[in-house]
Amino acid sequence: MEIDVKKISADVGVKLGLFLFLSNAIFYIIDVDLFLNWKLGLIFPIIIIGSGIYSILHSRKKLGGYINWGEAFVSYMVCVTVGMVIAALVQMFIFIILDPAAAEYIHESSMVMAKEWYTGFNVPEEVIEQALIEAEKNPPFSFSNITLSLAMGIAIQAIFGSINALIFKRSNPEIA
Repeated sequence: MEIDVKKISADVGVKLGLFLFLSNAIFYIIDVDLFLNWKLGLIFPIIIIGSGIYSILHSRKKLGGYINWGEAFVSYMVCVTVGMVIAALVQMFIFIILDPAAAEYIHESSMVMAKEWYTGFNVPEEVIEQALIEAEKNPPFSFSNITLSLAMGIAIQAIFGSINALIFKRSNPEIA
């Protein structure tokens, strides 16, 4: 019986997606301001990378302890892509369909935070105004920005996936 790395990885990706779904739902229910917390924002890429690594290791175990670079990369990417797509769909549902006012609140709050950040670094007022004008045109939870963020996130994860596939691949000495 042939082992399907994609199926194994998709299963892990669904679990990652469920975790990200629950996180988004809990943030929304408890306090929408949690979406603006940069410390929490740093945790999720670590969890995504960790899930991708777990997917590689789990696939390698199912394959008898050996996995080539291609299978390891596919294992990583299928896992993180499934998880990130689920998270993006949840964000679209929450902020575009369920509660667009929450998306507007986050957008306004992020602009206030950006102005405070720029001011703290003594950025000239004209530059701050221009940056805020540009930010006004780009709400973070619009369909286009969620989609763009997903695409960029997957592209960045491809880099991490390549590196982790190199680190965690293991060749079978009997075949090589």
